Amino acid sequence: MKYIIYIFLLFFSLSPYAQITRKKSTKPERIIYRGIVVDENQEPLPFVNVYMRKGKFGTTTDDNGEFELKTRRKRGKITFSLMGYETKIIKPKPKNPYLRIVLKEEKNVLDEVVIVQRPKKRLKKKENPAYKILKGIWQHKKRNGLQLLNRYEYKKYDATEIGLNRVDSLFLKKLFKKDYRQVLDELPFDSEGFNKYIPIFIKELVYRVYGDNKLGKQRIDIEAEKNKGFVQNGFVFDRMANKFDAVDIYQNSFDLFNKSFVSPISSTGFDTYDYLLYDSIQQNHHKLYNIYFWPRRAADLAFVGNFLVDKRTFAVTKIKMKLNRDVNINFVRGLSIEKEYKMLNDTIFLPKSDVFEGDFTLIDKNDQHNGINIKKTYLYTDYNFKSRHSSEFYDKNIIKYKPKQFVKDSAFWQSYTDLSQSGKTYSLIDKIKGKKRIQNMTKWINILTTGYFNLAKNVQFGPLFQAVGRNGVEGWRLMAGFRTFKSPDDRFRLSGHLAYGTRDKKMKYGVQAEYLLSYKPRIALSATWSDDYAQQARQLLNVSNIMFVENLGANFVLSRGKNVFLSRIQEKSLKFDFRLAKNFHLGFIPSHKTIQPADRHLFNMDYMYKNFEVRHKVIDAGADFFLTYTPGRDVYGLGVAQRYGKNAFPSFILNYHKSFSFLNSDFSYSRLQFRYDQYILWGKFGKTDAMVELGKTFGTVPLALLNPIPANQVLIQKPYTFSLLNYYDFVTDTYATAYFTHHFNGLILNRLPLIKKLKLRTVVAFRLAYGQISNANKSINFSNIHYAAPDQNMYYEYSVGLENIGYGNLRFIRVDAIWRSPHHSINGLHSPRFAVRMAIKPDF
Repeated sequence: MKYIIYIFLLFFSLSPYAQITRKKSTKPERIIYRGIVVDENQEPLPFVNVYMRKGKFGTTTDDNGEFELKTRRKRGKITFSLMGYETKIIKPKPKNPYLRIVLKEEKNVLDEVVIVQRPKKRLKKKENPAYKILKGIWQHKKRNGLQLLNRYEYKKYDATEIGLNRVDSLFLKKLFKKDYRQVLDELPFDSEGFNKYIPIFIKELVYRVYGDNKLGKQRIDIEAEKNKGFVQNGFVFDRMANKFDAVDIYQNSFDLFNKSFVSPISSTGFDTYDYLLYDSIQQNHHKLYNIYFWPRRAADLAFVGNFLVDKRTFAVTKIKMKLNRDVNINFVRGLSIEKEYKMLNDTIFLPKSDVFEGDFTLIDKNDQHNGINIKKTYLYTDYNFKSRHSSEFYDKNIIKYKPKQFVKDSAFWQSYTDLSQSGKTYSLIDKIKGKKRIQNMTKWINILTTGYFNLAKNVQFGPLFQAVGRNGVEGWRLMAGFRTFKSPDDRFRLSGHLAYGTRDKKMKYGVQAEYLLSYKPRIALSATWSDDYAQQARQLLNVSNIMFVENLGANFVLSRGKNVFLSRIQEKSLKFDFRLAKNFHLGFIPSHKTIQPADRHLFNMDYMYKNFEVRHKVIDAGADFFLTYTPGRDVYGLGVAQRYGKNAFPSFILNYHKSFSFLNSDFSYSRLQFRYDQYILWGKFGKTDAMVELGKTFGTVPLALLNPIPANQVLIQKPYTFSLLNYYDFVTDTYATAYFTHHFNGLILNRLPLIKKLKLRTVVAFRLAYGQISNANKSINFSNIHYAAPDQNMYYEYSVGLENIGYGNLRFIRVDAIWRSPHHSINGLHSPRFAVRMAIKPDF
């Protein structure tokens, strides 16, 4: 599903239903006013608010006091306002669009206002007047807000809204016809206040949050939920919207769209940002400092904006920031974040609201291209600091475990509707739900975000992305699949596929049935019956037991040699999955497998059996017992087929396999495996992806049951494989592998003149493998694979590369120069000492 967003946005950007038609558009001609705002000393004034009165069109002056205001209003007045200065209102003339505005200082606040002009040369940190205030924030950040209270309780309103933006007026007229004018007035604006969008989906939740700082515990209960819209697979947008949840400005860095951003109030912020203490204001008997910030380097992963800080507590009372337009994140055209805090008393500021808004498009950041608008809103209300609860109370969260569990009537939602204005969104969705154009658009959205399209009622055909492939055994591989689907929360799901190879002229198949036995505790059961090919030398540990995990021939053009080392696996298995706690699962998979070469003329797996009998296939009957723990992982859906987010979380997997002779297993053996994944943020220094895996097979077994070190002969890199190894170069019964990749996020190249304009980012990687193979396992080997293991000298690969390669807003290509340790391939194909490989990651 990593291709979901890319394909979806590709479609929408090219959709004939939403493209902007310039020739026939009836929009009023856009008027652009330009100019400069200065003070009485003719010094430029940055950050002046410039907007049309009684309108949504606005902007701010830049560092040189210059502005550009785009509007379609031929008549109207423009307002210029800045704290500490008198507001000025003028009536411009379209024939004279260049303006020079002089603002006078307000006399009644001169004693409170300290104006700090931005120096032409960057001040040293300790010379900057903002430094002392930021230092106060760093010293007090652990004593701000809710942390100052013994206990607390409040309600949290959570709304996610999805919309189609940059739609043309001609399209809207055809869609709404005689209701065009009325609907146009009702359509919401995006965060820029200039572009309207059509809402197609909204989801609302209400939580009750309890906390006790003395106990160090918090409890979050869901109280209500509702949603409406056209999007069938809403988890895609939930995953995108939930990217905002990790934004904690008091942390030195936070993860956003799989990138590590430095917070504007980070203790290391001066390395990334320039700050300007602009003025101070008096608000409710509190003095607030107003500090503006912007990235030192345009392409750094940082924001531009301002925040207000209380003089006494050094608490941030409000912050507004947006992504610098020069920052490249795939598919992201714009991003804004606004957080506001309300005063409880003279010393405590509590969360009041969080508003996140993202504008997503495909190729570039051209404002004329269509896209998707995603808005996430949190509102915090009904604070209570008197309620007392026992320690046991905080251990009993009320969680959502089944669909429609927290449906409430309209009376409950009325107060939140008035607070958030969501009623207009529901009304607009009702007005467009019967429109054929919208239905066609959302139908394609569902197809391209799931890979399936409706074949019959509650039956879908797919996945489309794996319909065609190629490998050395099958030639062209053609696959057709299906699944039952009523909603993302289906309790039962049946899926299957048929595949045909043009070279081997054989049919393969797979069928899987899944059923959620219990919502609470969550117990899921699945059964699989399949006869298909697999590349066993590409991965070590796999407890997913889910079909369509791998497309054997997806990368059939760029490869070294032919992928002929395929195994034919005839499998019957069951999978029991028990959720012991949140993100903590216990699993049990009994299975019966017959494993043999897909084409014995190209690849054989012969071994010596009892009484010196040579066999080419092996029967493995046994069971896997596994534990998985993924603290902090986002989980979507309540049905049997849940989906998972790609947020930063550690992952622990422990798997034990035991064969059973009473089920006619050819070999009696066991295998123990452990895997640990970690995603580490280093602030301005980037992020690291790390994975370590250990395993040991106990007993004597043939090649089909051993552990080949994961290789990749495709010229497109795959995670957790060795790019310069051939399949079955190393075969082990005891192994240890480790993979480390560090992404510098522009830390190096953004500092180099000229090169920084390319927006490239450096990446380094190191991979190593150690393993052993016993003499007993060697002695029964009669295959055409000569066993070798990296026991005397560990095998390793290291690489240096460039990522963020592409065009415009679409930069998901990475190129690495890879070197390896000395190694002589003994199974045919030459293994290169050095190579250049590409990786494609169509994600953020």
